[in-house]
Amino acid sequence: MSNFKAGEHIKFAGGRGEITKIEERPNGGHLLHVYTSEGQLRKLPSGLPHIKKLDSLVDRLAAGQSDAPLQYDLRERAIRLDLAYKYDRFLSLANNRIEIEPYQVQAAYEILNTYDHRYLIGDEVGLGKTIEAGIVIEELIARGRADRVLIVAPAPLTVQWQAEMREKFDRNFVIYDRETVQTYRQSHPNQNVWEQEDLIITSIDFAKQTTDDPESDKVSVLDALGNLEAEWDVAVFDEAHHLTARRSSDDSMERTQRYMVGEAVADNSDALLFLTGTPHKGKSDQFFFLLSLLDPYRFSHESQIHPDKLDDLLIRRLKDDMHDTDGTRMFPEKNIEALPVEMSDAERQLYEDVTEYIREYYNMAQQEENQAAGFTMVIYQKRLVSSIYAIRKSLENRMRAIQNDAVAEDLPDDVQELIPRYSTEPETLTDAERRSVEEALETVTITLNRSQMQAELNRVKELWQQAKAIETDSKAQLLRNFVDRVLSEDPDEKILIFTEYTDTLEYLRDQVLNDYDIAQVYGDLDQDRRRQEMEDFEDGANIMLATDAAQEGLNLQFAHIMVNYDLPWNPTRIDQRMGRLHRYGQDRTVEIRNLFFDDTRESEILKLLIEKMDQIESDLGMRSDVLGRVLEDENLDDTIMAAVAEERSTDEVVADIDEKIEERKEALETVENDLLIRDRFDLSDEDQEILEVIEKSRHGEVSEEDIETLVREFFDVFGGAIKGVRPGPSREEGDVYRLEVPNHISGDQVSGHYERATFTRSVAIEHDDVDFIALDHPLVQSIIEFCLDSDHVQGQIVAKTTTSDAAPGILFNYRLGYLSGAGDVITEKLVPLYAPLKGEVTREVPELIETLQEDEIDAMTLERLAADAEDLHSDAEAKAWYEVEAFADEAREEREREVEIKREHAERHFDEQIEEWQDRLDTYRQRNEEGADMSAPIGNAERKLEDLRREKRQELQQLAEEKHVTPEQPELVTAAFVLPTDE
Repeated sequence: MSNFKAGEHIKFAGGRGEITKIEERPNGGHLLHVYTSEGQLRKLPSGLPHIKKLDSLVDRLAAGQSDAPLQYDLRERAIRLDLAYKYDRFLSLANNRIEIEPYQVQAAYEILNTYDHRYLIGDEVGLGKTIEAGIVIEELIARGRADRVLIVAPAPLTVQWQAEMREKFDRNFVIYDRETVQTYRQSHPNQNVWEQEDLIITSIDFAKQTTDDPESDKVSVLDALGNLEAEWDVAVFDEAHHLTARRSSDDSMERTQRYMVGEAVADNSDALLFLTGTPHKGKSDQFFFLLSLLDPYRFSHESQIHPDKLDDLLIRRLKDDMHDTDGTRMFPEKNIEALPVEMSDAERQLYEDVTEYIREYYNMAQQEENQAAGFTMVIYQKRLVSSIYAIRKSLENRMRAIQNDAVAEDLPDDVQELIPRYSTEPETLTDAERRSVEEALETVTITLNRSQMQAELNRVKELWQQAKAIETDSKAQLLRNFVDRVLSEDPDEKILIFTEYTDTLEYLRDQVLNDYDIAQVYGDLDQDRRRQEMEDFEDGANIMLATDAAQEGLNLQFAHIMVNYDLPWNPTRIDQRMGRLHRYGQDRTVEIRNLFFDDTRESEILKLLIEKMDQIESDLGMRSDVLGRVLEDENLDDTIMAAVAEERSTDEVVADIDEKIEERKEALETVENDLLIRDRFDLSDEDQEILEVIEKSRHGEVSEEDIETLVREFFDVFGGAIKGVRPGPSREEGDVYRLEVPNHISGDQVSGHYERATFTRSVAIEHDDVDFIALDHPLVQSIIEFCLDSDHVQGQIVAKTTTSDAAPGILFNYRLGYLSGAGDVITEKLVPLYAPLKGEVTREVPELIETLQEDEIDAMTLERLAADAEDLHSDAEAKAWYEVEAFADEAREEREREVEIKREHAERHFDEQIEEWQDRLDTYRQRNEEGADMSAPIGNAERKLEDLRREKRQELQQLAEEKHVTPEQPELVTAAFVLPTDE
């Protein structure tokens, strides 16, 4: 007969597990069927010498055993920290380096309280959509619901996303680009490249790549993305309005390659977040197809979309609807004023002569259909009104290009590939890409005719001499006077100055404002230098010079004065500049000054745009991205250059643009007022719940002291060291430490030592070069994992004292959770149950005073408790089942409600599709009976109907499974003998 029984726990070479079945063998031995702790089924002969039966926790209680108090405290704390944020808590509120605002928590809370976490976050620019998405990612990771995360963004934003996730949430993402993917493919040629990392950021234009060569057997980036075995737990698309699909004239769907990326990811992801400040661009079909990626069954056609049906799919807040508790607006006003610049005679002559040259050669490029040369002239016109220094540099480049016989066909292949996006979507290019295109374009000539080339060279030399002869730049002088006046009135004031070109930035830095303390941010700076420059501006420098390439990620609300030294010809970028100061945390009116030359077409057009933007924002209650939306289909480059080329009067051009803006303003009003929901946030009674969640999360069951205590206790037991590196004793006032990590857990993601680390969030926010040892830090997570393995930390049972009038008993600590229909543990919590020798098991635990060493325990009381341990455990187990079932019931009703809504959407969608195809089939059959050969359409319709009915069955079956909530077997994790004190 076997010495083992089914249900017993055993230890064997290489692991541990529970015996699920004992199989008798003909030779008299037994085969143990063991379900291992790793979730595998193994079969072991019972006679193996290394198999040992493990005493269960109840066996040890019945034997009156106890463990070292320090080990128990360590294990109990690890369990509590492991579970603390898996139920109704926000880990990210305590574990990040930023001040998260209540309305950002509200957005994440709404998303996390739906079971599929698929949302469009359409908050206005400046409200912090990145932070909201970061909170959702962090919460799902903390709750054990996410390991694999994909973030897809425009190329210029990928590095910013990487920096924000690292600096604000201590998450290290890998950026996938051409070079990275090639390296991974070479090292693991047979593995899907998207499965080689779990935390990935990539650009939408890299992800959309397909293999154009039909002979190639290489799997394209897009195909690999659509064929994953390990799906994404969370996927995020930033600037999601780039996922465009349209309805064609025959009612079919036309997808862009970017939309195909959205399809590939949406089909392979659980949680899915779309972020965009412009969720609806006025085209209902595009909005419908975007929503279909999030929920394919919500609407069958764009005509069905109504704000009431978007409530659990779209979050949309505008700055004008955001209020503090006292009713004041969170976002102050903007005051925009023009600073007119009067040109000197020499400057006016240079402007007219260069513009005439540009006009002549722009028209020539148009006639020759030389797109590249046309772009070159556009660049020169922009640089002409940026600064005399910038156009002088361009004229120098032009002379070299003519002398080198450059032609458009000689442009590098990578530049040729970028030109279409440079023309239509310049905001999707990185600064390096934009600069390489413009530098290449400045070398392009229009003709190879020697005499014409010489004539152009002579003309460019004359223009260059004109520019070189101008000693005083009137616009620069006006800027200098403005800066002097502001800083003389308040020497501590800060001024942000934007320019489009690095050449102009260098001119202002080195010649115009060179006696001021200046910070600067432009495209060439790496992240460390960029961060340092921003700190310099906040701490000391009065002036920051910045280019458009650097504007994303500049959050400078501590300043409130901005100067546009020149204005980009892209309306969206004008809005984005203002958003650097006009964002949450700004408590003063944002003062914006735009420098315009008097009486030039460019200036008059841009001045009109700024005035119209201000008016429309006021009318609609919006504070950003208005220009980009009303002029979405308008190519301002073409408009301005056409005006220059045709020598149209300024009044005529401005009147045309004004008319277009008024037309599109009405469409924008319709979208905002009739098609989109608009959420107000004012911390009124309706919003109070979120403040309670924040308070509970930041000051609830887990504190910074709990984390620090866990680490210190672990280091004390296993041989680590913590030494203060700032003034003050390390265990009292010091708050930055050097950590020497015990060998037991160092390695992999845990360093052997941390030179500068803190347990204090306020210190981490102030010093981003210090490791923040919070709950989600690899060091803490490794300690928790190590402590939960009872082979390493035995502390499962101790004896504790309570007040003399409390009945002796046993405290049973249970880990309770429930499972979804898919078999996932949805959430868990730690529930203490007290079983007294006399009385009912209760959640009310008597006050515990101290933990006893083995030689301090009252033997007689311990024996009485040990003798009844099995009966007390049976009572506690029954109570634990009651608790976990009640716990699961809390979630079941809400889950069933949400699944029922989705079932209704799915049924309606499939029924409409089936009815439509059935009508087609009936029509085809009728025509077939009338003599037409309809065999092919009939076969196609029959197959389509079969597919739709199969998909409907599968979808409804999956939804039926998802609504189930099943209590998980209660797990007894620790216990304590509770003994009255002797008085």
